[in-house]
Amino acid sequence: MSAPPRPAAAHHPDLDWLRVLAIVVLHLFHTGMMFNTWEWHIKSPQALPVLEPVMGVLHLVRMPLLMVISGAGTAFALRRRSLRAFTKDRAKRLLLPLVFGMFVVVPPQIYVERLFQGRIQGSYAAFYPTVFDFVPYPAGSFSWHHLWFVAYLFVYCLLALPLFAALRTQAGGRFLAWADAWLSRGVNVLWLVVPLALNRVLLRDFPETHALLDDPRTFVHYGLLFLYGHLLGRCPGVWGRLVALRHGLLAVTVAALIVELVWPWPVMPVVPAIVGGTVLIWSGLLTAMAFARHHVRTAPAWLSHAQALSYPFYIFHQTVILCVGYLCLRLPVGPWAMLFAVLTLSFAVTLALCEGVSRVSWLRPLFGMKPRAACPAVLTPEAVG
Repeated sequence: MSAPPRPAAAHHPDLDWLRVLAIVVLHLFHTGMMFNTWEWHIKSPQALPVLEPVMGVLHLVRMPLLMVISGAGTAFALRRRSLRAFTKDRAKRLLLPLVFGMFVVVPPQIYVERLFQGRIQGSYAAFYPTVFDFVPYPAGSFSWHHLWFVAYLFVYCLLALPLFAALRTQAGGRFLAWADAWLSRGVNVLWLVVPLALNRVLLRDFPETHALLDDPRTFVHYGLLFLYGHLLGRCPGVWGRLVALRHGLLAVTVAALIVELVWPWPVMPVVPAIVGGTVLIWSGLLTAMAFARHHVRTAPAWLSHAQALSYPFYIFHQTVILCVGYLCLRLPVGPWAMLFAVLTLSFAVTLALCEGVSRVSWLRPLFGMKPRAACPAVLTPEAVG
């Protein structure tokens, strides 16, 4: 049974729920990075390679899900804002927290990493002035680290302004009507995987740097997901089709997941492996959105508060994981106990910091939150895009 159509101004608790879930998964993933065998800022002396198959799959879908939801958020925001107001809002909600994060939130990560590597031994007060040398990490101490997502999202919003303007014209309205009708037929929505796969295959030799200017494969990949999310947000009819296709989408996702786990690269030739991974990404995202739309019709009491804290949680979480993780390295326990300690302590500290920020009026804008008098909408579809 398809979900009923929703009015233009309605909230989208299904997307809010997915966003909160994605933030929690992100925290789990970055905690796991301390314990697997992949390169990261600090590492446990005892690795847990058993985590890697699951983390490999999560790596494919965690940030893409946030980007698609953010793209949809631009569509919802533009329903009631002019382009000028939209641009001003993006600067306040994305650029300001990014700049603040680069000077306040990210530097402790670099400090802890260099303590772990034995490259420095002094205090944080002695280290911090090196940020203002403006030498990019890793040579220097200036970086956006995990806040790359915020930087890319802000750039996508600016680059898409001409497109958003065009979609407000009569011709743009006709295109959206055609797109909604086409995406709502058969399994056409799955064909959006083709540009994603072509980009990942053709630009496969470019590493993922998150440095914007030398990151073409990743930049195009997330740019496409941003546009797909915006398109889905403009095409209300496709959501009912996703709900109708949810079991088939789940079957495609499970099949792609089995292939990914049983025949991972380099066992499988690189191009089929990339294509299979891309199918897993797109079908997984569609499956998550389809089941969420089918099952989440109303917002529980906790959801609005959780989504209001999701943006500051994202900003804080990796810094807290690194600091807590560095302190936990001294614990005389095994890797599983240490993983549990880092996971629970870092989550609790991050959540406490977010609650604190939400209660201080002048801090809220620095973490992308609206003034206390306004309805909280951090990382809601209407607020972030």
